[in-house]
Amino acid sequence: MPKHPKKVFESKLSTGDHIAQRIASFTGNMRFVWWHTVLFILWIGLNIIAGEFAWDPYPFNFLTMVVSLEAIFLSTFVLISQNQESKRNEIREQLDYEVNVKAEKEILEIKASLGRVERRLKK
Repeated sequence: MPKHPKKVFESKLSTGDHIAQRIASFTGNMRFVWWHTVLFILWIGLNIIAGEFAWDPYPFNFLTMVVSLEAIFLSTFVLISQNQESKRNEIREQLDYEVNVKAEKEILEIKASLGRVERRLKK
């Protein structure tokens, strides 16, 4: 019996792959969007209220840099996650192929047995 594709794949992942998978999973949901929305509103609001004491005054160059760096890293994590999904699909396809070959052999054996039964009944 073939191993479950998820177990086969998980056994081949490195620590970095696990980290990338978790980051991509976290960033790919609405909680992440809302968290960023609140963070940006607070950042911009506090910098506007602080006036001349703002750590990142308008046009918020530091915020822009942070968001750009975050986008670079997140896109990398998404690509790593997509590559992992592709490898997972390859493993799944290979296991499906093996199951199909085994099923085909069994079907041919059943067909041969039915042919023998049919010949005996005709005698």
